[in-house]
This record gives sequence, structure tokens and C-alpha cells, in this order.
Amino acid sequence: MSDMNVIFWDVYGTLIAAERGDLDSLIRREAELRTSFERTVKNFGLSISPARLHDLFLRSIEAEREARRAEGIMHPEVRVDEIWFKMLEKLQPDASLTVNFAREVALFFERQANPKQWQPRAYEVLTTLQNRRFRQGILSNAQFYTPIELSALLRHESAGAICTYESVFDPRLVFFSFEMGVAKPDPAAFRPAVEALTRENLVPDSCVFIGDSLVNDIAPAEHLGFRTVLYAPVRATESPVKPDLVIHNLSQLLEWL
Repeated sequence: MSDMNVIFWDVYGTLIAAERGDLDSLIRREAELRTSFERTVKNFGLSISPARLHDLFLRSIEAEREARRAEGIMHPEVRVDEIWFKMLEKLQPDASLTVNFAREVALFFERQANPKQWQPRAYEVLTTLQNRRFRQGILSNAQFYTPIELSALLRHESAGAICTYESVFDPRLVFFSFEMGVAKPDPAAFRPAVEALTRENLVPDSCVFIGDSLVNDIAPAEHLGFRTVLYAPVRATESPVKPDLVIHNLSQLLEWL
């Protein structure tokens, strides 16, 4: 596909395997989070029981989403760092709380609750495409810790040669849902990417979007004119949505592009 200019990646489930999935998947698996809340309370000496913190976490996320839905946003994205800040503010009303501390707690909890690793061959494919001079972007449901985790994985895999995700992904083509306030599959989550392409006289048809979800990734990207690749390591379910390519191993992408 020599006419392809830009590759947009989904992160979770496509590039990165998260033990308990994205934020929605994580909070649905309540019974598995007990230990993570216990460790978080102990590590930071929080004056709240793990069970109470767990309950507050879930209720805070849902309350924020309900408020955003009331504003007419069909698929709102919360900022989990702000959720943690507000929760911790209730525990530390003396105004000594900082955003950085809230993010430190949130990142610690996330790493306890949801360990991450590369999907098979992901690092190899990313660096090969980089060497082939493809521009790579991101369009993903994500949180503040997503770029932190991506950078950490890249540093580890490259033995320190790649310090930050922005060395691989073009910052002008990176769109995280927590920054946009809206999540896929909402078409609004894709519009900033289309606008960025328009500014460079590019069209979605000259780009490919790679994701692991027919609903969240392929259908809305296809609707906006992107070429699409479904990453289905097991088997793709039958669907009226037809991606341009279905791959079961990310390295298959290198044969198509």
C-alpha cells in the first residue's frame, strides 16, 4: 500500500495488553480490585478503608460520566487523575494536596490493578514502520498514565534508546480520549484527527487506522473514510462491518503496507 501516508493506532488491546483492559473493563471487575486498593491505601498511608476508597472510586467515575451525559455527550471520557484528586481532597482538606501527588497515587493504583505489556511483535512492528518512514499517530481511549506507560515500555524494550513515546509517534497526530473529553466510538473522538490531517492536506483515505474493536475502532474510522485494519489475535466475529484487512499477528501488517 505505497499510497499510505499515516498510520493511526489504538493502544489498549492493539499495541498494549492490559491485564484487566481499559478503564471500563477495569471497573466492571470489582472483585479483582480489592488487593490493589489495599496496597494503595497502605503505600500512601491514606486515612480511609480500602473498601470505602473502592466504593468512592466507582461512584465518582459514574457521577462524572452522568454529569457529562447530561451535557449531551454520548460517550464521555473522565479524567481519572481528576477523579483521584477529588477523592484525596476529601481525605486531605488542609489544602496540602497537589495534582502531582494525586497522579502518583493514581499511577500506583493503575499499575497494581492493571499490569501492562506489549502485544506480541508490537515493538518490532512500530520500530520497523518508523524505519520505513511511516508517520505513526495514536487515536485511543486513554488516561493520563497511557503516555507514561507507553514511554516506559518503549524505554525498557529499547534498553533506554527510546526515551519517550513521542520519539515513535508524531505528537501532531496523537489524540487521547482523556484530553478530548470524549471516548470512542463517538465520532467526535475522531474529528481532531481528521482536522489535523486536513491542515496538512491529507485525507483519511490515505491513512490506516488499526484497532482491535469492530465497534469502537473499525466502524467509526471506516465511516469517516479511513482504511481500517482489525487486529484479531483469536478470531474476528461475524459483523456487517468489513475492515480492509484482518490480521491475527501484528507482523502481518508489514506485509500489507
